[in-house]
Amino acid sequence: MKVAYHFKCTEINDRYDALFFKKMFTKLLHLNVPFISSKILTGDLIVPQSFEKAEDKIALISLLFIGDKWTRIISEKLKFFLKQDVFIICFETIQKEIAEKLHEALVEEPHYLGALEIDNSIQIQWWIYGECIGPHFRILDKKINILIDSDSEEDLEAVEDYKELLEGIPFEKISTEFSNYRYSLLDDNHNFENAKRAVEWRKGTESLFSTVIDEIISKLTDAAPDLTDRLWNINYSFQNAQTGEQYALAMTSCRRLFEYVTDNLFPATNEIIEGHSLKQDKYKNRLIEFAKREMRSDTNIDLIVANTASLFAEWEKLYTLSNKGVHGEVHRQECRRCIIRTILLLDDLISIKKTPFEVKVKVDKFIEGFLDGFDEKNKKS
Repeated sequence: MKVAYHFKCTEINDRYDALFFKKMFTKLLHLNVPFISSKILTGDLIVPQSFEKAEDKIALISLLFIGDKWTRIISEKLKFFLKQDVFIICFETIQKEIAEKLHEALVEEPHYLGALEIDNSIQIQWWIYGECIGPHFRILDKKINILIDSDSEEDLEAVEDYKELLEGIPFEKISTEFSNYRYSLLDDNHNFENAKRAVEWRKGTESLFSTVIDEIISKLTDAAPDLTDRLWNINYSFQNAQTGEQYALAMTSCRRLFEYVTDNLFPATNEIIEGHSLKQDKYKNRLIEFAKREMRSDTNIDLIVANTASLFAEWEKLYTLSNKGVHGEVHRQECRRCIIRTILLLDDLISIKKTPFEVKVKVDKFIEGFLDGFDEKNKKS
C-alpha cells in the first residue's frame, strides 16, 4: 500500500528535510525488517487554494484522514495540520506490517504527526501525495538510490546535495538512478485517471486472490485437515526470512505442503498405470492420476501437468540459488513466485473436483485425548 508519514517543521531553522530523512531512514534500517523495495516521494504538504480558509482546512483534514483507510494520525496533533507547515515522506509501496512498525518506531519523535494510507482513487489525495510531491529516492533493502531525470548539471548537483543530506544514515550503498521524467509533466501516464485505474485494479486483484484463498481453505481442508497450519507456516517463514537459507526453508514448506495434499488426495499404491509408478515418492504421478480420475477435459489435465512442472522447476531454481549464495533480493522474488504457484496449483485441484472432497476429521485423535484425560482423572480419584 502507499503510505505517507508527516512531520511538523514550522519552527525548525535548519533544513528540515535532512532532519526528517535521518529520523525516518535510520528508524527503518534499525527495524531490520525483511526486504523492502519502494520509491520514496517527498515534499511539503500543499493545501489547495480552495481550502485556504480555516473552516475549509478543517473540511480538508476530514476528507484526508477520515474513512476506512489504514490511518495512524496522532489525534492530539491534528491541529498542526491546520497551523503549521508539514513535510511528507511517502512510500509508494510498503507492506502494512512494516508501515505499522515504522509508525511505532516514530511515534515518540516530537515532530512526528502520524501516517496515512493514500488512496489514489480519491482525487484530492492523488493531487497532494502524487502531484505536489515527487519521487526523490528508491530504497532497496538497506541500499538507496537517488532519483534524477537526466545527467544535466543541475540534476548532478542535486545528487551531491542529497548525498550530503543522507550522510550518517547507515545505508550499505548510495547510488544514482535515472527516473527519465517519471511522474513529471513529460510523463503521459501521470494523471489522475491512470492512478485511479491502478487502484481499482489492485482492489479487484486483492478480491480475486482473497476469493481463491477462501475457496482453498473452505474446500480443500475437508480432505487435508492440516492445510491451514501448513499455509500459515509457509507465510510465516517467508515474511520473516532474510537469508537464502531461510527462503529455502519457506520453499521446503511449499514442497511438503504439496506432498501432504497429494498424500491425502491420492494415497500411494503399488499400481503402475501406463508405465507410471504410483508409489510413495512419485508425487507428480499420483497428482496427475488424481486429475485424470476427476477429469473434466484434457485441458484440465494439461494445466495440472504444466503447473506442477513449473512448481518443481521453481523449487530446483531456489535450491540452486541458495547453494550459490545469491543475494536476498533474488531469493525473495523466487520464493514469492514459488508460493504463488503453490496456491494456484491448489486452486487447480479444487477446480477439477467433480464432487465434494471426502471429509477427514481426526476423530480418533480426539477420542484418544479424551480417554487419556478420563484415565488420568480416574487415577487421581
